[in-house]
Amino acid sequence: MIRLGFIGAGLIGRERLLAVKRMVEKARPVEIVGIFDANADVCQKTAREFGATGFSNLDQLFASNLDWIVVSLPHDTAVQVARDALKSGASVLLEKPMGRDLHEARQLFEEGRERLRIGLNYRYYPGIRRALQDARAGRFGKLVAIEMLLGHGCGPGQEMTWKLEEERAGGGCLIDPGIHLLDLCLLLAPDELRVAGGTTWSGFWNTGIEEDVNLVLSAKEVSLTLQISIVRWLSEFRMCIRGVDGYGMVTGRNRSYGPQKYVVGSRWGWRSAADQAASEVLEVESDGMDVFVQETEALLFSKEEGQQQWPRPATAAEGLRVMELLDQIRSHVGLRRIYSKA
Repeated sequence: MIRLGFIGAGLIGRERLLAVKRMVEKARPVEIVGIFDANADVCQKTAREFGATGFSNLDQLFASNLDWIVVSLPHDTAVQVARDALKSGASVLLEKPMGRDLHEARQLFEEGRERLRIGLNYRYYPGIRRALQDARAGRFGKLVAIEMLLGHGCGPGQEMTWKLEEERAGGGCLIDPGIHLLDLCLLLAPDELRVAGGTTWSGFWNTGIEEDVNLVLSAKEVSLTLQISIVRWLSEFRMCIRGVDGYGMVTGRNRSYGPQKYVVGSRWGWRSAADQAASEVLEVESDGMDVFVQETEALLFSKEEGQQQWPRPATAAEGLRVMELLDQIRSHVGLRRIYSKA
């Protein structure tokens, strides 16, 4: 039986709890042992809902002989809590990012290594996952270019939350939600990835963070362009992978982003069909709502047959590479790089 503890019962913490509950319902050998949240009422209510113990302090949770601890906290508090969780002897799933800056990421890596995983769940959206695998298998031929777009517009009052507070969040749209795209870049083009150019914009939320970022990266002969925004005024995800033999395009994510679709087209496909759209093949269509279940199950049952499929849940080493890329980008476009007290 795998014993789990949860620190943080907010939006993402709840997603992880629901994912494990699904596994329990499928008779997987997992148990939600306990939950801690700084809001005592939320903690106790959530614990009752999931049939677990609501702990009044972290020491009680750490002393519960846990196999895994899931940390879903604001970025400024998550790192120290994750370090303390590792000291308890448990393995730790830390929701992205791996700290607010490279110094915090390196601390976590040194202390966690094989016992630390990072929640970079875009790897487990079914359309994205299939596109990654197709690119790796050479379905599109030699890669030419990769384009990604991730944007939304937050909501009224968002500037009053920690999400847009520079010190607590560790920056703006580049680290959240943009960190997901940096992870995908490294999966698609892991060798010699460098920053070729970029621009940033801010001026709507006016909290000191970057609100819109446009980047050009390169890896050998592949160019990668990224658009990341929290002033887009619509929730939008798009990824296009183009090679000399064809292309794959993923649109949507879930909820307000719309369902996820992954279509594949061949070079000059329009020549054998009524038009370009008619030549495309719909490979995946999904509501994207199982992403946390898929990632968490792969994390907990990695040794089982059928669970070794690439990419795996993000390791501490992979999380560190993402943070190294983030640091390079921040340096190149003139964004603040250090948030920790080194």
